[in-house]
Amino acid sequence: MMKFTVIGIDDNPASVKRNLEFVHKELRNARVFSGGKRHHTLVKDFLPDGYTWIDIIVPLENVFEEYGRVFREEEGVGEIVVFASGDPLFFGFATTLQRKLPQAELKVYPVFNSLQSLAHRLAMQYDDMETISLTGRPWHGFDKALIERKGKMGILTDKVHTPATIAQRALEYGFCNYRMYV
Repeated sequence: MMKFTVIGIDDNPASVKRNLEFVHKELRNARVFSGGKRHHTLVKDFLPDGYTWIDIIVPLENVFEEYGRVFREEEGVGEIVVFASGDPLFFGFATTLQRKLPQAELKVYPVFNSLQSLAHRLAMQYDDMETISLTGRPWHGFDKALIERKGKMGILTDKVHTPATIAQRALEYGFCNYRMYV
């Protein structure tokens, strides 16, 4: 059985250290770790000697092939510890693991996701927020929320769907009644 421990982290080195102290047992007992290059930079000093790192890069099929190879061929690998941003079950990598490897056993340790962090920083209620991910996705969710005139949207961005391009799109279609927080 494939087993994964997915640990959510943010970009603050002090909170990364604090969070990893909480899950030190998982780190100490594991040999194989995975995450993005940014995650590796943040956690590498906390990993045990002789660890193996699997970069999460697209196409993801290559990542999942490598996970399968590790579980099949490397002796004694009981689990892979994956580092992900924020809450890995909120449009995150744990959700991708569940979809791609539905029989895998998951343990998840989240931290605040970016929309929660923003809402808390602004002291803004967010249980009425329409959540939209444009990360690697088309504009459909955003367009639908505009057409439905959603009052509050929390939007996950990427390099294509930046805050500037989102604002530009809203303005192009005549939606100038929104305030943006980035």
